[in-house]
Amino acid sequence: MVRQPDRRESAGLGLVDSLKSTGFWSAIGAVVGVVAALVGVALFITVDELRNLAVSVLIIGLVLLFIALVLSPRAVAIFMAGRQGRWGANLAIMTFAFFAIVILINLLLFRTPARVDVTATRVFSLAEQTRQILDSMEAPVRANAFFTPSDQRAAFDMQRAEDLLNEFARRSSNFTYRFIDPELNRSLAVQYDVTEYPAVVFEDTVTGAQQTVFGFSEQEFITGILVATNVDQKRVYYLTGHQEASLTRDLATGEVDNEGFDFALQGMQRDNYRVIPLNLAQDGEIPDDAAVVIVPGPKRDLSGDEISAFMDYLLEGGRVIMLLDPDAPDSYRELLLQWGMQVGKQPVADIISNVAGEATTPMIQRSNAQFVSSGLTGVTIGDRLNVVFFSDATAVLPALPFEDMPAWMTYKSIAHSTPASWLESHPEVVEYDSGDDILGQFDIVAAMEAGGAIAGPPVMKEGRDNVIAKLVVFGDSDFAKNKFFFSSDNSNLLLNSVNWLAEDYELISIREPVIASRPIIVNQRERDFIKWSSWFVPPLIMLILAVFVWWRRR
Repeated sequence: MVRQPDRRESAGLGLVDSLKSTGFWSAIGAVVGVVAALVGVALFITVDELRNLAVSVLIIGLVLLFIALVLSPRAVAIFMAGRQGRWGANLAIMTFAFFAIVILINLLLFRTPARVDVTATRVFSLAEQTRQILDSMEAPVRANAFFTPSDQRAAFDMQRAEDLLNEFARRSSNFTYRFIDPELNRSLAVQYDVTEYPAVVFEDTVTGAQQTVFGFSEQEFITGILVATNVDQKRVYYLTGHQEASLTRDLATGEVDNEGFDFALQGMQRDNYRVIPLNLAQDGEIPDDAAVVIVPGPKRDLSGDEISAFMDYLLEGGRVIMLLDPDAPDSYRELLLQWGMQVGKQPVADIISNVAGEATTPMIQRSNAQFVSSGLTGVTIGDRLNVVFFSDATAVLPALPFEDMPAWMTYKSIAHSTPASWLESHPEVVEYDSGDDILGQFDIVAAMEAGGAIAGPPVMKEGRDNVIAKLVVFGDSDFAKNKFFFSSDNSNLLLNSVNWLAEDYELISIREPVIASRPIIVNQRERDFIKWSSWFVPPLIMLILAVFVWWRRR
């Protein structure tokens, strides 16, 4: 009795026979050749920097097809005429058609000016004021981007700049741009006085005015356009020299301190203000071009000369934001008293509206009617806000009863605690004590419009317009520091206050939160591995799976 080979042995014998057959290798060569040819064509069309590689892959595919024909033309003919061949041809045609449709759609979308940003935080959309500037731009502006294509270190900046300039050009017909290799076009680099690059030179093509920028953010590009077209930015000064919150970013790592004021200053820059530090001990006075002056949580007193500088500025219609904590130095309280406002020294505790049960972290909510439509000039600061919270905030109060307030002063609440709140005299034990604590509803943010100090308005001089000073006072500075700036509507409350004081009422809005950049730091070898593996490993896996499925079904 002859033993019949079992299934495993039959499969093994079949595999050996197939490996010895030229028809088998001819079929494999034909399949791989077709796939390689399709991949080569797709890479050649879609990835410019891989065109040389694409040509090589295409040639390899054609060579494999030729070898398959030479090895076994009959097997190839039978394979192509058979069911598997028809399936393979159908798959190849469908694959080619799919790539052709995708490329056509991408081409049509690229040529279409309409854009839809589907990200939750609108990270690919231009800021509202950027769109306004581009829409109102009358002079033709050209951006000359000087980049060296061979410099891999600047590849990311080059792509970022190109994307942004492309959006600018789509937005405004008066804006154009071009990329210039300063190593190949030395004459243009000399013409635009470019000695360091990468750089972007914005020029008014009518007047010839130029502005060079070395950063590649939206705000820096808009600054370049405004300077080139002789449109000045409003200047926002922030006080320094009294241990205020300030810039803390580490230039090497990009990290910021939780107690810093970095994100707030960047937010003002995104609103296209020019943000400048102000040291009164050195400068002696507040510049006349100051649209707004911000005092961000000082820890040291103002000197007599500095108080006089603030008084002179406000008497000339100045605009000031003060962020004062319960332990703020007394000199700031004394200055505010002259302008009809006072700031407490005890933290506000709110038993109803707070964060995580912490009574001394009051929460301001629109659902509790804690934002006030103040009726001040322009759009109200808090009209569009929903939730803001403060950490260890104190109360902001009028310096006089409302009935005794001078006629040239208008005090208005912006945000206040609930009626179930009090000024806590013993912060170490947060509990209402009727003997020591003051119960009531307290303003945490308030504004003042005044034609002069509380002692009396300035004497009107001939030819001098009646000026109105404006102040916005916060009983807390922590809400605007890096740690809490992007929490809830904290950022919008501060930036809306700046907009209101600068009379940019159209900017008062709810801004989308900014996504912090968290780049992956890799070396060149790791970067190349990620790049090449992401391109070729998935197709290779699919090819192996396809061959395996073909073999099993065979």
